[in-house]
Amino acid sequence: MRDFDKLFFDFFSKKNDPNILLSKIEFYTYMVQIAAFSDRLIKLYPDQKEVAEKNKENWLSENYEDYLEYKASQKK
Repeated sequence: MRDFDKLFFDFFSKKNDPNILLSKIEFYTYMVQIAAFSDRLIKLYPDQKEVAEKNKENWLSENYEDYLEYKASQKK
């Protein structure tokens, strides 16, 4: 789980830093990697399958254009 924590906090640090703009590839790489941890959680905690699948779906549905709008709003 330390790997997940590191990845998660790394993403949010970059997302919230107004001086950093992730490329489309970088953004979606984070989304896929974070979503993949949900699959690991399902194997570790089968009773949390529904929650993990929903989290995975949410991460995979993140949109780069929404991210760009968020970043533009940071500059205002």
